[in-house]
Amino acid sequence: MFLQKISYFIIGIALSFTQVIGQNTNYNLTKNNIFLTKYVQNDLVNYASIKLNVKELNELLINLDNLNLGNGNYKKALLINQYNLYVIKQLVDNYPTQSPQKITDFFTKKFIAKGKNKISLNDVENQIRDEYKDPRIHFVLVCGALGCPPITQFAYDGNNLENQLNQQTKLALNNPAFIKVNPEKKQVLLSEIFKWYEKDFIINHKNVIGFINKYREKPLNTSYSTDYYTYNWGINSISLENKTQQADNIDNSQKLNKLNSTQDYTPSLLYAKGQWEYKFFNNLYSQTKGFTSDGNKENLSNRSSYLTSINQLTVGVTSRFSIGLDFWVKSVRIDDLTSSPINLLSFSGGEKSRTALTNLGLKVKVQPFKNIKQLSIQSVLLFPIAPDQQGLNNNKPYLSEDSYLSITQIFYDQTITKKLQLFLQIAPWIYMKKKAVNGNRFNISTPADVFLSYFATDRITFYIQQGYWPNFGSNGINSWFRQEGLGAKYQILKGKLETETSYTRFSMGANTGAGATYNLGLRYISL
Repeated sequence: MFLQKISYFIIGIALSFTQVIGQNTNYNLTKNNIFLTKYVQNDLVNYASIKLNVKELNELLINLDNLNLGNGNYKKALLINQYNLYVIKQLVDNYPTQSPQKITDFFTKKFIAKGKNKISLNDVENQIRDEYKDPRIHFVLVCGALGCPPITQFAYDGNNLENQLNQQTKLALNNPAFIKVNPEKKQVLLSEIFKWYEKDFIINHKNVIGFINKYREKPLNTSYSTDYYTYNWGINSISLENKTQQADNIDNSQKLNKLNSTQDYTPSLLYAKGQWEYKFFNNLYSQTKGFTSDGNKENLSNRSSYLTSINQLTVGVTSRFSIGLDFWVKSVRIDDLTSSPINLLSFSGGEKSRTALTNLGLKVKVQPFKNIKQLSIQSVLLFPIAPDQQGLNNNKPYLSEDSYLSITQIFYDQTITKKLQLFLQIAPWIYMKKKAVNGNRFNISTPADVFLSYFATDRITFYIQQGYWPNFGSNGINSWFRQEGLGAKYQILKGKLETETSYTRFSMGANTGAGATYNLGLRYISL
């Protein structure tokens, strides 16, 4: 251990020897270099070790907070060092974590001392961008994610900053993992950095490719089409003390990159700020039998089919809070026993069929516990839109309750293995009738579901479902049913567009239908 510390010191001195000469500030680049040499290996940061001895990092930050930044390249270099160290500070304070995006307000929290005020990481970045208008800074500012250009084992120095900026820019733009060229498709895939900061790169260039080719050893073919691969927000962490933990961290980071993978975005997880999801889910329920009060099946005189089309838009506000909008469209058809449930999809009129926009609502979704990422609560309040949905006065079949509907869903998922995942949902439904019926204005249901998912590939998921749905009245449970089902999901566009189909049947119950559901959905996520 003693020899290891000596080696860190010697390497740091070597890196800093020429840098401290002529430096017109009191910032100790030697200590910064020793720190980075000690804790950065193969472009990854050993956050676990820093957390065990955070004093070193805190001393560097105190030095920065009390620093006269100077001007020109000296100021520019020190702002870069400040940004990179404060990223490390936030990740160390919240370690272990899978991603900077898992930390609330990671980039917008004002916690960096600036005189009598506090500023955020975004403030530091934007100060550098606005003051220097140098797109090369995007290859030296490291946000703590694997999608960033790699963190270096040296600090940035005003005396040598031009060489350092050019060196890191060339390394990034000639890295085939950062600029992905596919000659067969005549396509270039770029980091989303070039999309988010496009204006920075075209200040002195016709387009982004023009800037990139300035630093490429082999210029990109300007006739190729360009697109963006999804940014990898997995943490750039390493653990030297525990090789198994190191492998797990890297695996988790790769898994986060598949947040691209809709498999990872279960209903339990929230989107980060600016990310959003649109979901369109169709549930067709049809019955020709029902359960009596003692649980026996009985034949009905007709086939009743009900379609519920649910449209949901959810937008991330912070990593632990989202808002959204729901609207529901419903259809009903009463038909003869020999008919098919699919007949409902003709949406024909008449006395035994109707379709309407039934509900519109606002929702919120929260992650109540910072350290339990897989637990979330979603609540939506739906307002009745269509008149007389129960068909009491319009001679139309029952479509839905004429009620305000509050649905609070509690989601939790648990990874069993890399291929298996358990998902649980409890969701109280509270109906508040517009008009009291027999003196009663409220109905309550408390459905609970368990899903076991198997990830056959990165794009294909199979699952089995078990659900129990009790409905409560004045005397306790007045009706209930149990359902089982099978389903599958497939990513049509990896990381973007997913389709889902499933089938369930009502196997047991009382005072309720004994039918089956046929389900089809689409989900689009924008990360």
